[in-house]
Amino acid sequence: MGQTGDVDFVAGNHGLNSRFKASHEKPVSMYVYDFDLNGSADQIICVYDGEHSYPLALKHDLTAQIPQLLNKYPKYEMYKTQQITDIFTPEQLEKSILLEVYVLETSLFFNDGSGNFTRESLPVEIQFSSVLAAETGDFNGDGNTDILLGGNLYNVKPEVGRYDASYGSFLAGDGRGGFNNIPKKLSGFHLDGEIRDILEVTTSKGEILVIARNNEPLQVFKILTLCKP
Repeated sequence: MGQTGDVDFVAGNHGLNSRFKASHEKPVSMYVYDFDLNGSADQIICVYDGEHSYPLALKHDLTAQIPQLLNKYPKYEMYKTQQITDIFTPEQLEKSILLEVYVLETSLFFNDGSGNFTRESLPVEIQFSSVLAAETGDFNGDGNTDILLGGNLYNVKPEVGRYDASYGSFLAGDGRGGFNNIPKKLSGFHLDGEIRDILEVTTSKGEILVIARNNEPLQVFKILTLCKP
């Protein structure tokens, strides 16, 4: 993707337009363990509110997942200020797998050729929703690698809100590792739905883009040298 000839990466991510906020100081965390000992793992997500981290699940959802907690929390008032260390024993938490998220931005990872990567966040417009599909290529005919992105996620809990603010993105590369977001009125690249894959395909009539969408028909674009930054 860059000028060095080494392989760089486009990494789709959750984005910044949600109630999830993450940093190295205040990560989003998930504890994975069979808390109710029913033979299947439970996942408890925790997020920070101020200086403390609390389970994201509402009481009725958590007690439905782990019925044993009904005895400990028969009322919402008893649950509202509880942290993960209040809900479960030290022994349970010690046996848990702890996963933490520090970065939510969709990003580029640049390879220095020695196995080291430098992360750079993509423009703010890309962070409006989750990114779950990407394709690279020279789509504007200037000799530089460009990036096409798509995403969204609808099947989520109502209290979180669905992720639907992405209508696809065309990022024009400058050949030096920089990428500019091109407005849709210039690029013509406008996607609808939950995008799960973007693929450039060679046909007898030229290059086309095939867009795979969750539970919807394919979208197809003919590449006409989309635009220049």
